[in-house]
Amino acid sequence: MQTTVPTPGAAALRAVPDAVPEPASVTTGASPRAGGSATRNPRNDAEPGFRVLGLLQVHGREPVVVTARRQQVVLALLLLNGNRVVPLEVLLDALWGAAPPATARAQVQTCVSALRRALAKAGLGERISARGSGYCLDLAPGELDLHAFEALVARGRAARRPEDARAAFREALALWRGEPLTGIDSGVVRAHQVRIAERRVEVLEDCLDAELELGLHREVVGEISVLTEEYPLRERFVLQLMTALHRCGRRVEALSAYRAVRRRFVDELGLEPGAALRELHQDILAGSGEAPAAGWAPPRMLPARLPYFTGHERLLAGLRRGLADDGPGAAVVTVLSGRGGVGKSAVAAEAAHRAAPAFPDGVLYARLADEDAADVLARFLHALGVPAAEIPEELDGRAALYRSVLAGRRVLTVLEDAASLSRVTPFVADARGCRLLVTTHARVASRPGVTVAELDVLDGAEGVELLSALVGEDRVTAELSDAVELVELCGGLPLAVTGAATHVAARPGRTLAQAVARLRSEDDRLGRLGAGVRDAAGRGLGDLPGPARELFARLALLPAGSWPGWSATALADVGPAEAADALEALVDARLVDVAGTRYRLPPLTRLLALELLAAQPLPDRAAASRRLFGAWLHLADQARGVAVEGLPRTPVPAVPGDPRTWYDREHTGLLAAVRQAADAGEPRYCAELALAVADLAGERGWYADWRESGETALSAVVPAGDRRAEAALERSLGELAVRESRFADAAGRITRALTAGEQAGGLSWDELVREVLAGVGRARASVAVDSALPAPVPGGSAEGNRTASPRVALGRNQYDLAADRAQGDGAPRSTGRAGHRRLPRPRPISWRRESDYPEEA
Repeated sequence: MQTTVPTPGAAALRAVPDAVPEPASVTTGASPRAGGSATRNPRNDAEPGFRVLGLLQVHGREPVVVTARRQQVVLALLLLNGNRVVPLEVLLDALWGAAPPATARAQVQTCVSALRRALAKAGLGERISARGSGYCLDLAPGELDLHAFEALVARGRAARRPEDARAAFREALALWRGEPLTGIDSGVVRAHQVRIAERRVEVLEDCLDAELELGLHREVVGEISVLTEEYPLRERFVLQLMTALHRCGRRVEALSAYRAVRRRFVDELGLEPGAALRELHQDILAGSGEAPAAGWAPPRMLPARLPYFTGHERLLAGLRRGLADDGPGAAVVTVLSGRGGVGKSAVAAEAAHRAAPAFPDGVLYARLADEDAADVLARFLHALGVPAAEIPEELDGRAALYRSVLAGRRVLTVLEDAASLSRVTPFVADARGCRLLVTTHARVASRPGVTVAELDVLDGAEGVELLSALVGEDRVTAELSDAVELVELCGGLPLAVTGAATHVAARPGRTLAQAVARLRSEDDRLGRLGAGVRDAAGRGLGDLPGPARELFARLALLPAGSWPGWSATALADVGPAEAADALEALVDARLVDVAGTRYRLPPLTRLLALELLAAQPLPDRAAASRRLFGAWLHLADQARGVAVEGLPRTPVPAVPGDPRTWYDREHTGLLAAVRQAADAGEPRYCAELALAVADLAGERGWYADWRESGETALSAVVPAGDRRAEAALERSLGELAVRESRFADAAGRITRALTAGEQAGGLSWDELVREVLAGVGRARASVAVDSALPAPVPGGSAEGNRTASPRVALGRNQYDLAADRAQGDGAPRSTGRAGHRRLPRPRPISWRRESDYPEEA
């Protein structure tokens, strides 16, 4: 069915790529060296389907004419948003703008009903459905020519060989029959027309790059000349024209093309042409790389540049200088190293494109993860003009011939995804003007002749810049705080930021706040970011030995942030040496980062470890947690200088050293262990860890740590019914309350400690009471001697920790009540239970002057 929209005028009949004649000698399927053409499969107008790349057309069993303007606009918008709901407000705006009539909704319903009948009559079924406050037109894959176009473009950009990319691009461009949606009278539709037309021009540029890479400069030079006249301000077309003319031996015309575009830029815009055009102009003026001999063109195999590439300017400038450096001691090999998804491929491609003018004899490109080195060498030799019959069969012979061919030439070789530097050895040439750029996941050390650049994740500003390039600066500026959080949730990983941004960009109605809410849950964040992000986060894990994989999962038991290396020994069910080897294997695989003398899991990698941990048997996870808690207790005992009987300790190869220094360094991890033990259902470990914190934090005057750990442990042991642990914790928190002059709380806690201990049956109550009363007496004496409180001693403490003066005399009555409660009959309690084993408790209350407890800075 063809709409009766107006016939396109002259502007709509501009030459499209499939109208460019192919050389008479070209045959379908021929090799690119012979000038092979892409297979053409333009869509026949009689085939069932929907067309928007030209006149609006719909074909079923028979053509159905759509003559009414409103029906044309509604049909166009439903097709452009195929399989997505078009809100009624969008349709009203497209039909009437800001002033729709009172009957607008009814008129839209009438249009939709008429279109439904027309599609059903054509045998296309029930395609349009009402969903919510809008309408949706269901399309099968490839049924709309615009969808087929985008699928072919994606295939071309993902192609590994330029001939495959060219075939896909030409097939996509062959679908165009003129200006998209010609004659549809609507401002909203016209905005879509501009967008779709811009896509065609971008694909043309990509296609011409592939054809120039294949050495088809003579075949495309005429087409590029027409395009530079049609789009005089697109520098990429001018760059392609100059390249094609120069390779055809038409150096003067190439220089003339530059002068013409420079004059236009300066006169109309007041700007100089871009850096790439200026560099190519200088290379042609200097005669860098003579025009190639007939029948051969320097290979240009690089993939297309990312249109949204941002950041890394200093790194790129350094890479370009290093690649172009011919001085003594210049590095022959440049390595870009980094974890999966960090953007090594994008940076390498951008650096190679910028450096390409310095290598007039060719730029070679391959992914070593996808091809054998011998096959890559054969392809490179063929691109450099070596006949297939002269290429040796064995790898060493091909490598030797490759080095011979490069002698005296200036060629840049880009090898992506090398497993190690040993994989690229056959590609290292002695030629002074040749350079090798390698990307690798492995950790590589610098050495003579090799420069290594480590690529890290994006910082906040770089991540927001990338997000702006992908979804639009206006949207990011309007929700800047959500944009920053989105980058953080993606761990700064460019691949993850790109995936999240693509999801937002494909849904104009979705806000960044909604995207952030979608990603906040750790349970399925990796899944929501896409399979590519999951693969990047866990890359290399499958190649590791079993102990390293098991350790990786158990590292998720550690809190987010950095942790000491001995944690691996505690978590791994192997010896210290084997645990250290497993941890180093994870570091080498970039699954664990080194942060000074400590380690950390990257944010997204930690999510993968959590998933793998959940798949391990529950008894194994519980045993690993208990070993970790035991290791903390082992180190805390050493730091306190005591040997406490209680739960099993886990010896680990670590020496706490000075207790104050050790607790300063590890208090965050020790507090996290208290919380983790509570969450894991290990109340006894939780209590012992909290009592250790009370000792260490009390010595330091860090009362916030003491309080947090004690209350966390108390909330774990009370539901578990552990009265002995409850008594010890209440007594510990009672001592803290006295130090902080909270005497009512202190009396209550001591009373509850005595009650719980009596019920547990294992504490000497007369001993406890004597300790309490003696402490009160000493405090009163101290206050009487020196009622003026001295200035606090300077000293650091943890965040939130504060000291308080022990104004204990004010709380004497409360402690008397606690003592009376313990000795209600006036007689000392029996000491018969004194021999029972006691749960470790904080040291007896010792009253000191306030100067003994430094204030936190």
